[in-house]
Amino acid sequence: MQLTNYDKLMDLLLNATDIVALTGAGISTSAGISDFRSPKGIYADPSIDGERVFDINVFKEDPTIFGRFFAKLYPQIKDAQPTKAHKMLKKLEEMGKLRSIVTQNIDGLHTKAGSGNIIEVHGHVREYVCVNSMHHRLNTADFTGAQIASGEAVICKECQGLMKPDVIFFGEHVKDLEKALTEVQRADLVLVMGTSLTVYPVAGLPEYCKDGTKLVILNAMPTKFDDIADLVLRDDLDTIAEKLGLVDK
Repeated sequence: MQLTNYDKLMDLLLNATDIVALTGAGISTSAGISDFRSPKGIYADPSIDGERVFDINVFKEDPTIFGRFFAKLYPQIKDAQPTKAHKMLKKLEEMGKLRSIVTQNIDGLHTKAGSGNIIEVHGHVREYVCVNSMHHRLNTADFTGAQIASGEAVICKECQGLMKPDVIFFGEHVKDLEKALTEVQRADLVLVMGTSLTVYPVAGLPEYCKDGTKLVILNAMPTKFDDIADLVLRDDLDTIAEKLGLVDK
């Protein structure tokens, strides 16, 4: 009997002992959070200049450009709940299969799902941080909805510098890249979920898999690693989680 792609995926998951998941915006779209590069993603909105809204130099010149964008995005993130795909990763962790998650997402849904070892390479929105000092921080939960919705600049009370959510802008270094690289180099299976692997340096992480490491790509759009992957599935991520029986339907 010929194995289906789902049989192959389950075999790969069950035979692995050190899985590292690389996740992107596609894992959170069913939670109501827009992705960036799909035909209906954030960058498809003509009112948003994707090259400028996350540029740190632009932010320093005019923080309201990002502020107006974040005023639209934050309500989606604040009220979102983990998807079945997030819960599937938590289940794999409970099974002793998944060792870590390297995520490009800033939404914190892996944390909400209860996963443990999460490397948020693009940061998160739980706190605001001062551009002058990483030690000057505010909890985002302390802001009122009206303050965020205004899109106005947030000023650090300690040094009068600009503050922004603790997310990585173009022109800044990603967080914990060396740790993420080490995790990938140790893995026996790298599970790519919901990312087209186009934003560097995270996009290059699968290149550092050791010999014999399996590469599985679960993403709606093609990636540059499809040709060398051991398995590629284009199905909806929540559907994959259901078909594998790793979450409740």
